Amino acid sequence: MQMITRPENVKLLTEKTFSLQKSEQLFEQARKYLPAGASSNVRVHMHEPFPVIFEKGVGPKVWDVDGNSYIDYLMAYGALILGHKHPKIIAEIEQQLQQGIMFGTTTEREIELAKIIADAVPCAEMVTFANSGTEATMEALRIARAVTGKDKLLKFEGHYHGHHDYVLFSVDSPSPVSGLESSPAKLPFFPGIPDEVAKTIIVAPWNNVAALERILKKNHNDVAAVITEPVMASQGVIPPESDYLKQLRELTIKYDCLLIFDEVLTGFRIAKGGAQEFYGVKPDIACYAKALGGGAPIAAVAGRRDLMSQIGPGRIGFGGTYNAHPLSLAASKATLETLFKNDGEAFRRMADLGSKLKTGLAETLSAAGYNVVVNAVGPMLSIYFTKLRKVSTYRQALQSSSEKFKRFRDEMLKHGVYMHPDGLERLSISAVHTEREVDETIIAAEESLKALRTQIIS
Repeated sequence: MQMITRPENVKLLTEKTFSLQKSEQLFEQARKYLPAGASSNVRVHMHEPFPVIFEKGVGPKVWDVDGNSYIDYLMAYGALILGHKHPKIIAEIEQQLQQGIMFGTTTEREIELAKIIADAVPCAEMVTFANSGTEATMEALRIARAVTGKDKLLKFEGHYHGHHDYVLFSVDSPSPVSGLESSPAKLPFFPGIPDEVAKTIIVAPWNNVAALERILKKNHNDVAAVITEPVMASQGVIPPESDYLKQLRELTIKYDCLLIFDEVLTGFRIAKGGAQEFYGVKPDIACYAKALGGGAPIAAVAGRRDLMSQIGPGRIGFGGTYNAHPLSLAASKATLETLFKNDGEAFRRMADLGSKLKTGLAETLSAAGYNVVVNAVGPMLSIYFTKLRKVSTYRQALQSSSEKFKRFRDEMLKHGVYMHPDGLERLSISAVHTEREVDETIIAAEESLKALRTQIIS
């Protein structure tokens, strides 16, 4: 087991009284005015009996309304790639505020940012901007349908591509109704999606080349595009099998459909050029959000010139009053320039921290008697409490114990480490986390497991 030296002046949160009284009171107020108490379901999902409500953040740390501080591994679901309150982002936004909040026209910042992305991303010959990952994937799919003249889309079981109807199938597939693993049932994630939409969607298992080829061979005359997370990062972190993405690329070419990478989570995080650079596979179109803005609302669709140039008046529609908002462009430019300096040193440093945290958590949990698999790709990682030796598919992820993760997470909270209570959410390391935070996290895990010794483990 790796040796962790307790840093000087480390004071665990449990050395003082831990209270979430104000968070609980505020959540009760929120439920009176906000459906379910939040403007996004994920902010309340699995938070029992109420979510911790944050007040401020600096660097890799966050403080809640009760005054408790935490090492933050939520990082706004990965958006805060430079941590909280990064000075360069704030400076760029303040400068733009002095010039104007918004204009409703193309700006020089918009052109500059598009150039930066085009230089970094292998497939990005042209770029257009939106406000969220949902909007980006929605436009990417529209482009695919328009240029191919086909209506159907193939997505993978367990992958999440945003909140529009065309991709909200088999995001969650409960075992009693999920069908065969090689041929998953097509299940709407929420009510309210018309049956006619379902007819345009095909669902396939991920990390299974044989099943994918069988499905594409049968449906290739109707399939406009295959959309995938290059790393399944919406069910924990599940990397692609060796050469899987290359084989996926070959199959989409063979069966004449476009390949869309949803890089909302991998983009500007696991490498300068995202998963395309990391795995050496170039899609036709890619979608970005989260880390792109460093905390500001912005997304991008990038792709081949012959595809992207079809967007325009009288052709493929794309619009939005807040698209390419100057304040978000300022934040994004600051973020990418910071990440890219020194030949992308930040990506290597984040990956090293991810590897260290993965090893430390796996060894600490195993030494305490837990069966776990800890997966990581770069600075994204997840803990699966499972007897399996490997988690490489969605259905294997579902076999992990959410209850054991929740107990571990709740104890970690008391020890000053914030993770989402849903074990299928990621832990995200930012460019401002350091070895100190990783060491403190592993120490907090050791202390948390001492408190859990009376609970059943297996």
